[in-house]
Amino acid sequence: MSNPKNTHNKVSVPKWFWIISVLALVWFLMDMSAFIMRVFMLEETLKGMPLAHQNIYLNMPSWVNIVFAFEVFGGVAGSISLLLRKKLVLIGFLISLVGTLSQTGYVYFLSDAFNVIGLAAVIMPLVGITICVALIIFTKSAVSKGWIH
Repeated sequence: MSNPKNTHNKVSVPKWFWIISVLALVWFLMDMSAFIMRVFMLEETLKGMPLAHQNIYLNMPSWVNIVFAFEVFGGVAGSISLLLRKKLVLIGFLISLVGTLSQTGYVYFLSDAFNVIGLAAVIMPLVGITICVALIIFTKSAVSKGWIH
């Protein structure tokens, strides 16, 4: 008699599952790099920016960095869970989505980022939201197919 826990491990997944999983991890590792650069920005780096950019960073409430951390570390945890084919992946990506939406709300409604940064302040948050939502949909599909256990 076979062990039911072993049947999940035997389900093969297509190669594109692994490609998406690795790309998700790379995306969130790049996001982590941006987070680390923002949180640990050197004073010289800040002073080398135009004054309007400096003001964005200096006037940013600390909660924005906290939700950025949720976005980044939730996404990294979700991506690693995806590669390990563990159901915790969905929790990680949901945490990341909440962080992304919260940070986007700040950028869109509470900061002067549009006027200072321009179109990138509009597009990049939308890209992040789209990726999070796509990964959540992908994860739900993978769970239903037995690829994630």
